[in-house]
Amino acid sequence: MTLEIVIPEANVKNRTTKDLVFSILIEEESKTLTQLHREIKRRYGISVTFQAVIKAVNSLIVHKVLVKEGKFYSLSKDWVFETRNFFDRIYTENFKVKKPMKKVELGKEITVYTVSNLLELDRLWNDLLTNWAKKETEDKRNVWRGSHCWWLMPRLQEEDILHDLFARHNIKTYNLLSENTPLDKITINYYKSKKEFIKVKSDISLNSDLNLSSFGEYLVKFEIPKEISQKLEKIYKNTKNNKNLDLKRILDIFKENGEIEVTVIKDKFIANNIKDEVVSYFK
Repeated sequence: MTLEIVIPEANVKNRTTKDLVFSILIEEESKTLTQLHREIKRRYGISVTFQAVIKAVNSLIVHKVLVKEGKFYSLSKDWVFETRNFFDRIYTENFKVKKPMKKVELGKEITVYTVSNLLELDRLWNDLLTNWAKKETEDKRNVWRGSHCWWLMPRLQEEDILHDLFARHNIKTYNLLSENTPLDKITINYYKSKKEFIKVKSDISLNSDLNLSSFGEYLVKFEIPKEISQKLEKIYKNTKNNKNLDLKRILDIFKENGEIEVTVIKDKFIANNIKDEVVSYFK
């Protein structure tokens, strides 16, 4: 099974009106038909008829790529991340975790978890964040820095639930990315729709495999195994123009078994330094 994800680029030839509409809405908030018509000419210098815009928009709605609210059209979040249901179903029915999660406490302040794949890693991470958010009364900053918000592809529903919880507890998330591929732009739009902070800073010095997360008194760090990281990077780098995104291939990456160590350090001083550093990019 494959899902065709069309992400128009400014230098792509033979773009259709649907491509142009999609290209605008991937970077902008909702727009009316008139605004779309004007924006196509302004941004791309291409004259298309108003009827062509109507036809393109209607086609995208039929295919559930766009949603309409009143007179405004926007990208359907469900369509963008419809891979989640596919991933979860296939993972549950066909791919079992071969190794249970291991937990080793190195004193009272350091805990090392060993998980089997990226899906299990994100479940652990979400659990840590959920437990913290429910109890936090002082510093409500949740920060992360890394290359891509890779967890959105297979686990959007869980991310939605987590950020709804954050909203109820006034938790603010700051995501600092080092890459800005078309898929990263979709991520940026998603987090902005959740009223969270997200920014691309391509010149930050960062190990491409390293992820750092800090919240409350905790610093969480882990490195994605090199082979898995390289496969993920190919997905992000190759999804540029009109491509077929092979969902089975992506699922294989997320469920690929390989030990991933997740180190959780309870140290308020270190955690605050990481939070201060990440948040400083948003000032």
